[in-house]
Amino acid sequence: MLRERKQPARVMARAGLWSAYPARTRPLSRTARWLPPLIALAVLLVGWRLAADLAPGNVVADPVAVGERILHWVGSGIAWRYLAPTVGAAVLGSAVALVVALPLGYAVAHSRLLAAVAEPFIAFSQTVPLVAVAPLLVMWVGYGTVPIALLSAVIAFFPMVTTTIVGLRALDMRVIEHAWLDGANGWQRLRHVEAPIAAPAVLAGVRGGVVLSMTGAIVGEFVMGGQGLGTLLTIAREAADTTGVFAVVVLIALAAAGLAALLPFAERSSARRVEGITS
Repeated sequence: MLRERKQPARVMARAGLWSAYPARTRPLSRTARWLPPLIALAVLLVGWRLAADLAPGNVVADPVAVGERILHWVGSGIAWRYLAPTVGAAVLGSAVALVVALPLGYAVAHSRLLAAVAEPFIAFSQTVPLVAVAPLLVMWVGYGTVPIALLSAVIAFFPMVTTTIVGLRALDMRVIEHAWLDGANGWQRLRHVEAPIAAPAVLAGVRGGVVLSMTGAIVGEFVMGGQGLGTLLTIAREAADTTGVFAVVVLIALAAAGLAALLPFAERSSARRVEGITS
């Protein structure tokens, strides 16, 4: 009876559909890994085209027209002119959030007193709408890339600091105690024990923060002005250019996906180091 119950579970696990052991799941093969997202993309495009045909008026843009508009922008240089300021502000904001979030998360994970003081304020930082923060940044800093980057840092800060705290608190204390008994000082424990083991969780938060920083940059350009994709989106919206609005949204999604795609390399490297694989 037990063998009969296990057989369907094994079939689902081998097919990559479902596994009862999350920690033991393995990625699909290189070929099979690309097949599900390609199928999902095809289904999305077909659904988008059907929605464009069935929607009344000019509510939904034709995906073919959107693709042609993006190619035109790329070929004429418009895409790069508006893309660079937004991505630059998002990257700068992510860097600021990273510099603040990782040390603060490490300190909170090690200090119960600091955790009691800081954690309510960390949670409170996400309850204030970005649109409300933007005018304050304009008053304090002025206009330009810096306030937009700071707004991106505000939204990227929360996932980075929370995953750092969670990753460090999930460490096996026996490993820390063994390193302590072996004579490792605080820096050695951080470098050789805590950081490698907690790195997958920390880097997952960093990836989420980098993606969210694009949202902060767009909102900042809406409220504070700028020369990036938020400005291009405003121009298309005011001109009632539905195709242009959809094209800008696709560009924003592609830019965020491109930034996020750079981080899994660091995640895999940290995971291999934890597993003892050096080559």
